[in-house]
Amino acid sequence: MAPPSPRRLLFLLLAIAAAAAALPAAILAAENNNTPVAEALVQLKKSFTNSSSLSSWLITDTDGDKSPCAPGSHEWHGVVCAGGEVTGLRLSGLELGGTIDVDALSSFPRLRSVSFAGNNFSGPLPAFHQLKALKSMYLSDNDFSGAIPDGFFGNLSHLKKLWLDGNSLNGSIPASITQATSLLELHLDGNALTGELPPAPPPSLKSINVSNNDLEGVVPEAFRKFDASRFAGNEYLCFVPTDAKPCKREQPPAAAPSSSRAVTVLATLLVSVVVMVIVLCACSGDGGEPASSSRARSLDDKEEEKPPVYMAKQATPQRRSASWLGRRIGSSGFGHRRSASAAKVDDLSSRSGGDLVMVNDSKGAFGLADLMKAAAEVIGSGGGGGLGSSSSYKAVMASGVAVVVKRARDMNRAPRDAFEAEMRRLGAARHANLLPPLAYHYRSDEKLIVHEYIPKGSLLYVLHGDRGMDYAALADWPARLKVAAGVARGAAFLHAEFANHEAPPHGNLKSANVLLAPDFEPLLADYGYSSLVNHDTQSSSMFARRAPECVAGHPVTAKADVYCLGVVLLELLTGKFPAQYLQNAKGGTDLVMWATSAMADGFERDLLDPALMARWKFAANDMVRLVHVAVGCVEEDPEKRPDMKAAAARVEEVVAAALATVRERQEETGGGEDPAGRSSSHAAYVRAASIQRLTSVGERSARRDSDDFSYGIS
Repeated sequence: MAPPSPRRLLFLLLAIAAAAAALPAAILAAENNNTPVAEALVQLKKSFTNSSSLSSWLITDTDGDKSPCAPGSHEWHGVVCAGGEVTGLRLSGLELGGTIDVDALSSFPRLRSVSFAGNNFSGPLPAFHQLKALKSMYLSDNDFSGAIPDGFFGNLSHLKKLWLDGNSLNGSIPASITQATSLLELHLDGNALTGELPPAPPPSLKSINVSNNDLEGVVPEAFRKFDASRFAGNEYLCFVPTDAKPCKREQPPAAAPSSSRAVTVLATLLVSVVVMVIVLCACSGDGGEPASSSRARSLDDKEEEKPPVYMAKQATPQRRSASWLGRRIGSSGFGHRRSASAAKVDDLSSRSGGDLVMVNDSKGAFGLADLMKAAAEVIGSGGGGGLGSSSSYKAVMASGVAVVVKRARDMNRAPRDAFEAEMRRLGAARHANLLPPLAYHYRSDEKLIVHEYIPKGSLLYVLHGDRGMDYAALADWPARLKVAAGVARGAAFLHAEFANHEAPPHGNLKSANVLLAPDFEPLLADYGYSSLVNHDTQSSSMFARRAPECVAGHPVTAKADVYCLGVVLLELLTGKFPAQYLQNAKGGTDLVMWATSAMADGFERDLLDPALMARWKFAANDMVRLVHVAVGCVEEDPEKRPDMKAAAARVEEVVAAALATVRERQEETGGGEDPAGRSSSHAAYVRAASIQRLTSVGERSARRDSDDFSYGIS
């Protein structure tokens, strides 16, 4: 072999020297990326102020350099681990301030979710765009200010959820947002953003909210697939251009050049005005009306003004007492029945409150005058289901139609046009397991929501109320299967129909909002009000806000509805009142903890309602299968829960198998004989109807991979 030429040898020596020079820098970079997890968290904590809530973030002698995600390490508050690595930080609502050290966060290569919502961070938006693997970013309700950097979205191709609402961000929405190709949810509401919307949203976007900013222009066509309420609160932003609303802010006219002549003219005019005022005051007592008389007449005029719409009847004594609908909540002498006179109610439609607006004519058309003449009785007060603080009345109109009227005082979150659009959407929903609103009446301080009256009442009342004939009927296993399947179908329909709606599509799924038709078919009520109820009352009035992730400070999502479905299923299976329904009071049974522990230990049968087991013991295996579905729905980690479509499919699959078991039992006992032994004729009737109604559930279950949840529509 010939020796290498001097030139080749020189080249090799230079290459080796360059590699040797670069080696220390590479080693240093690797060391920075491999900062021990515990040290990186402590470094992050040092960038915070008021960090006493993170007292568990410390390196102990016992742990040494052990990672917080290693087995046996002490708990680091808010640190989420998976596979021995940090995958999330949940630091919402801890009153943290200062800055967020993004360099420390870069030490966690598998970090997928960060939540700093509800703290006191301020200043420019941290450089989170450097964390290219992030999927969820919750930064709501801080005081971040300044513009979103132009290239903020350029590296965030994996980002799915971005919540920046409730800050003080300004400037325009960067055009680079279209580069966030995986983005599903974008919340920028409650800032001070200006300019126009980008020409198009990110391709995967399912939910957006840019309301209550200072945007302008016309909403591009590509954004109009989202609800108009998501763009409300921007004075110069037009969802659809009209002559009534300007879509561009008028530019102030250029100031005229100042001159000494202009100043002189202005001073002369000012002196003239002062002189005229003095002369008029001097002459006012000569033949003029005394000032006191003028003020008195002004007050008299005000006293003769007509009262607001909702006070019209009670404020005029000669017209006798107001009808039940004309009184404010809390007024003295509240009558449950109408007065003899309801004169001039047609005046209501011309006043600021307007008449009833029909959104569903399944019970015919009626107006506010019909309600004011109706016989009424109070059927509930205080908590208004999903309506926040409200009172409910049953009203039977002259036509014989019975309705429930709810007076809601905490539905002031959306502007009027957004409220009306939302009510039209909710009223248009058609499904056999939904109870849509029929009409509404809009007032600035409270709203009236009208829906059909269901005599049997709620699942909550039948299960835990007086335990009369209806409870005996619901003690039948097929009847409970019917309720379980119907609730799951209705919820799945909502999630399919309102997929682009503000999450969650129901928002308040609980047994009190599951009404039972005469044949025990369940009807979901008070759905879809999440975008209308005031933020400050949602934690107490919306059951979806009790899901574990929401209690921990994370934003509410569609998976919160799945959690609520799981609680209703456990309530059906156990017959127990869930402690989850009580926010601050003691009582009930913690069904989630009980069921999770029982399933982990293999004691699922201990959960089952004795009323069921007394006569349906042969169906225990099917009941246990439904327990497993319910426990899967109430997983603490929302990522481990199925979506509503999958959850409904699992329920239907169990229901189909359970009904097959019941039919087999009927055949074994001679066909017509009661498979559960002796039961009341009413219970037997409900059972037969339930089995007939659910006979085709297996066929529907076979279609569970379809997106069509319209089956069951009557």
